[in-house]
Amino acid sequence: MAGSLVDLAVSMFVGPVWPASLLVCLLIVYTLFAMLGLIDFGFDVPEMDLDPGIDVDLDLDVDLDGPVLDVPDLDGAPVEWDFWQGIGAASVRWTNFGRIPVIMWGGVFAVAYWAVSFLLWHGFDSSRYSPTLLPSVLLAIRNVVIGVGVTKMVTQPLVGYFVKGPAYDRRHLIGATCEVTTTEATPEFGQAKFRTQAAPLLLNIRTDGPTIPKGTEVQIISFDPKRRTYRVTLQPSENQS
Repeated sequence: MAGSLVDLAVSMFVGPVWPASLLVCLLIVYTLFAMLGLIDFGFDVPEMDLDPGIDVDLDLDVDLDGPVLDVPDLDGAPVEWDFWQGIGAASVRWTNFGRIPVIMWGGVFAVAYWAVSFLLWHGFDSSRYSPTLLPSVLLAIRNVVIGVGVTKMVTQPLVGYFVKGPAYDRRHLIGATCEVTTTEATPEFGQAKFRTQAAPLLLNIRTDGPTIPKGTEVQIISFDPKRRTYRVTLQPSENQS
């Protein structure tokens, strides 16, 4: 019996399997503490401001006439850091992280990551690579990517139970307010974040004249279906001041 446990430990804590096994052990400890009531399972979906540059939330009923996908203009407007930051945030959201309870996402990822690491190492990698630092790090990174993909597939059916937002199309957006997320918004270029109950929508916007700095709340006044952009203006209270 002792020999079997030792063999199991050796097979779990070797090469690229080591970090995955450690993560699973931490998950088990967390679960035990939660079952004893010492900590909260944390099944509430966290409020996360990921400021996505591309909204890939397919669960929202979005009118495709309105620009949900944020792409840079081709009329000479520069691609700013906000755009690339948005791409990174959207990539995180693509994995369903933050769209379901974090502990649930983390549990699925830990199990998937460990299973991928264990099976690939003992079924394929161990005969081709040595369990030294560099190969283990590179294989661990590969396993993380595969584990995230598996987690995405497993958690996708659960998203609808935790994230259920209303429909958002141009008829709902006109008259509403949003926040400028690029360095500035001008009559030629700009993007703004429209907050929803689920994933924020990043809209391509154009101002009705003045240049508006980042972080300013603006009001949507019209939609241009040809350019797929929203026309915005400063809120009346700010105009009056």
